Amino acid sequence: MATWPVYAEQQLNAFELVRELGLAVAIKMDYRRDTQVVVSAEEIERGIREVMEYDSDVRKRVKEMSEKSKKALMEGGSSHSSLGHFLDQIFL
Repeated sequence: MATWPVYAEQQLNAFELVRELGLAVAIKMDYRRDTQVVVSAEEIERGIREVMEYDSDVRKRVKEMSEKSKKALMEGGSSHSSLGHFLDQIFL
C-alpha cells in the first residue's frame, strides 16, 4: 500500500501503517489543513516503485501479516474464537 493522507484521520492511519507497522510506503506524509499540497509525479512514482519492489522489507512484512491474518480467521484461530465467544454471550 502506498499512503498519501489528505484528510481527517488518514494521516494517523498512514503513520501507523508506514512507521509503526512497516506495512506501507509513504508517498507524502505531511499534509496541512487549508493548504495546497502539491505532490510531484516523481514522488508518486518513487512510492509506487517502492511498493512494487519484489524483495522489499515492506512486501515481506505484508506477506507475514497476511499469513497471520488467515490463521486468525481459521477455525481455532484467535479471531474465529473471539467471534464465537462473542456470539455465545449474545445468545445466552
